[in-house]
Amino acid sequence: MAFVLGLRERKKLATREALAFAALRLAVERGVDEVLVEDIAAAAGVSPRTFNNYFASKYEAICSVAVDRARRIADNLRARPDSETLWPAVIHAALDEFRDAELPDPAWTAGVRLITGVPALQGEYHRAQAVMQAALADAIAGRTGRDLATDMFPRIMAGAVAAALQVALDRWVDADPPVSVLPVIREALRQLTFLPGVFPMDVPTQHTLAVPGAGLYYEIRGNGPLLLLITGGNGDAGAFDGLAERLADRYTVVAYDRRGFTRSPLDGAPHDRIVTDGADAAALITHLGDEPAYVLGSSSGAIVALELLGAHPELVRTAVAHEPPMATLLPDAATWLEFFDGIYRTSRTEGNLAAMAAFTAKIGMRRPDRQNIELPPESAPMIARIQQNLEFWMEHELRQYPRYTPDIEALRRCADKLVLAIGHDSKDTFPAQPNTVLAEHLGLEVVEFPGDHVGYVTEADTFAAQLDQLLRA
Repeated sequence: MAFVLGLRERKKLATREALAFAALRLAVERGVDEVLVEDIAAAAGVSPRTFNNYFASKYEAICSVAVDRARRIADNLRARPDSETLWPAVIHAALDEFRDAELPDPAWTAGVRLITGVPALQGEYHRAQAVMQAALADAIAGRTGRDLATDMFPRIMAGAVAAALQVALDRWVDADPPVSVLPVIREALRQLTFLPGVFPMDVPTQHTLAVPGAGLYYEIRGNGPLLLLITGGNGDAGAFDGLAERLADRYTVVAYDRRGFTRSPLDGAPHDRIVTDGADAAALITHLGDEPAYVLGSSSGAIVALELLGAHPELVRTAVAHEPPMATLLPDAATWLEFFDGIYRTSRTEGNLAAMAAFTAKIGMRRPDRQNIELPPESAPMIARIQQNLEFWMEHELRQYPRYTPDIEALRRCADKLVLAIGHDSKDTFPAQPNTVLAEHLGLEVVEFPGDHVGYVTEADTFAAQLDQLLRA
């Protein structure tokens, strides 16, 4: 059962936070020695007596920001689902406390430097560190059913996590030029993976990036060069779970829901989607690092990968376009485009199930054998999202994306960065045909990958191995 604070408790918490931030701000502006309790109370709009109800000294008030964050992390850990294993729960609990996209506020970094570096605060800061570790150890003990009095593990793990967070914050505060805190925190937690088998980094963490007209939901796993996975018509990052888990020991793997699908809502009506999809991919790459990225796009996502490469070749190391359904490249384009229009009409008159049955039969996609597909335990919510996404795909993608014509000249200029991929088991079907034509235009060879149109799901082991080998070549 979730614990909900009452109105009185919420007011007390707000007062404590107001006093803490007032103390930190004044200490940065004036210096610790020049700040009185009366000054802090006045800045927070309360009496000195009220201040004394919350803090024993100005030093405790200044350092309380760090203590309160640690307690929130512990509370976050207690609130994680019982079905989640310990280390993923710790990762989520910690990262929930750090904003994703924001660069540091100079006033805030000055406050962190003050807390960690001013001699007058060191005693209180060390006490705060002890409180932080104790709160986290208590949450770990509660989650694992261990006894804090007799079992060392909760305190050892809490100490390791607290140390990683502290080192990360030290690096973040001193970064020049400034960087957002989240990648630094992730890297610090990743360093704990050097303790074998204890801290796996194939755990996805969830984030949102605001872009013009939408908010992009994305997931990060692992560490290494950035590998961006662009999903197809199902629109859901979860389709890449199996592939991402197999590559997280070598790459920072990022998968995302394209704009308009369930977890990446639009601010208004969709407009010029392929161009904006390409711009979204570019925004993610520039947000997540300052180096070009490896890119894999499949189906509609492969069209987005081609748009990204043509428009922003400087952001791409290698782009693998896996079966982009660009009917416009085919000699019988008119027939295919009329077919897609007909599928849309069927969806309006007979429903999406009937439309999809006709769609998969015509283009040569076999219905998946669920027994042979490895789906994560949380696959039920993903399948529900994909069913929701189907309506958006029918309305805004089924007819529009096959009408996309890539910029051949732009792609020719960066053809050395492009891999045109098809599935071994789907090479004679419609989705594979456009790449065969495009390869002729660009003077490239088509590369076969294991499986069919969704080989990254059905043949995740061998698909991941071939992708890794190709990217490292």
